[in-house]
Amino acid sequence: MNAEIFKIRKDIERAKSIFKIAKDRLNLIKIYPKNKTYKIIEEYYEAIKEIIVSLMYHKGCKTLSHIKMIFWLKENCNILLESEIKLIDKLRKLRNGTLYYGEMVNKIFLEDNEKEIKRIINKLIKFAENKLR
Repeated sequence: MNAEIFKIRKDIERAKSIFKIAKDRLNLIKIYPKNKTYKIIEEYYEAIKEIIVSLMYHKGCKTLSHIKMIFWLKENCNILLESEIKLIDKLRKLRNGTLYYGEMVNKIFLEDNEKEIKRIINKLIKFAENKLR
């Protein structure tokens, strides 16, 4: 296992709790006005991140690196296409740009990618629900 991905004790209850928070976050996205693109992108990414983190706790893994977390998803879950993994990484970069550099997200990005983002999230939710039963 990569040095930045740590083996920990499996924690199913924590995995379920984090997964529930991700689903709650997705429901909150509906209240944001469409002109708050940066906030919607941030929330989509955070929900995806939380689903991945819940899967990692389920498997007994942890990382502090968002890049390694996405790598772990790609290597261990085999449910997403390479283009979908790249879109998650793009969301990561946009979220970091907003959070750390005050960069605004172009609304066209959201218009062009929201359906695909939702499709990715639905795949992750179904996969996680199956694992966390």
